[in-house]
Amino acid sequence: MKLILFSIAFVFELIYILMFIMTIRGRGFRFWPPPSHRSWQFFVSWFLASVIAVNFIFLGLLDFDSFWLPSLWLRSPVPLAMFLFAFAIGIWIEVVFPFHATIGLGNRLITNGPYRFSRNPQYLVDSLSALGYMILTNSWMVWVIGTLGVILNILAPYTEEPWLEERFGDEYREYKARVPRFIRLGKRG
Repeated sequence: MKLILFSIAFVFELIYILMFIMTIRGRGFRFWPPPSHRSWQFFVSWFLASVIAVNFIFLGLLDFDSFWLPSLWLRSPVPLAMFLFAFAIGIWIEVVFPFHATIGLGNRLITNGPYRFSRNPQYLVDSLSALGYMILTNSWMVWVIGTLGVILNILAPYTEEPWLEERFGDEYREYKARVPRFIRLGKRG
């Protein structure tokens, strides 16, 4: 069973990454962000993401402790801290940037809250949560799927930026010049 879940999640992650790469390369193809909430891209992206997320969670339970990390008691404080931090930032994101806006249905550029520090805090939170689950479950299958998910989160802004520039013009370009894509470490100078 776990090999089937792993295979499905693995193939779906590769499809998702391929679609993102095709979007980044341009040439008139856009998978993400979807052109509308009724487009095939919208339904396919959320279907893929949902199946991957469910399989990711179940794989962690079915393949628990199949990897190389130390015992659960020694490693559990790290993912717990990661989850708490990601949860707090996630709540902050939701307050300033509701879910409907994150799927392209918002009508204004959000630059306050966590978006003052990162243009993509939601992808940082997703990656931090995935990494926390990878450490917690210590499953080689979860590590593979989670790593592909982090790669997807790294690619996602590159699919969105041309769309955001087109949609918000100079306002987005000025924001982009001020705020890093992911996070700035240290002082800007």
